[in-house]
Amino acid sequence: MVLHFRIAEIKTQQFAIFPEKFVNGQEVRVESEFEFGLNDDYSRIRCLSRFNYLQNETLLMTCEIHNVFDIREDGTALLKEQLRVPADTLRYLATIATGTARGIIHSKTEGTVLNPIVLPPINLVEVINKDFVIGEIKKDAE
Repeated sequence: MVLHFRIAEIKTQQFAIFPEKFVNGQEVRVESEFEFGLNDDYSRIRCLSRFNYLQNETLLMTCEIHNVFDIREDGTALLKEQLRVPADTLRYLATIATGTARGIIHSKTEGTVLNPIVLPPINLVEVINKDFVIGEIKKDAE
C-alpha cells in the first residue's frame, strides 16, 4: 500500500527546557513516543511525536510536535478499503516527524548548554513494528 501525502501542518504542542538542571559529563537519555490519528474522512493523518531528555531521571527538556499530513484521494480510498495503515507508512511519517523535531529542538536550544545534545537516530523498526487497524486509531487528526 502506497499512500501519497503532503505535509499540511506542523505545530509545536509543547516545548520546555531546564538547562539549569544539566550536569556536564553525565549521560542524557532520550525517550521517544509516537501516536497516530485520522480524521473522519481519512483524508488527514496525524503523527504526534514526544521526546523527553532525562539525566538521572531529571527532566532536562520535553518536546511534543504535531505533524499533520494530507492524504491524496486515491490513498484515502485505499485506507477505507483496507482499514489499516501499514507499519512502513507509519515509520515513514514518524521519520519526517523526528527530523522536524530535531530541527525545532536545535533551534529552540541555541545558546543553551542543551544545544549540543542532538536528538539521536531512532530505530523506528523497533518502535513501530505493526500495522494499525483503523478502528484502533484515535480519529482526531483535524
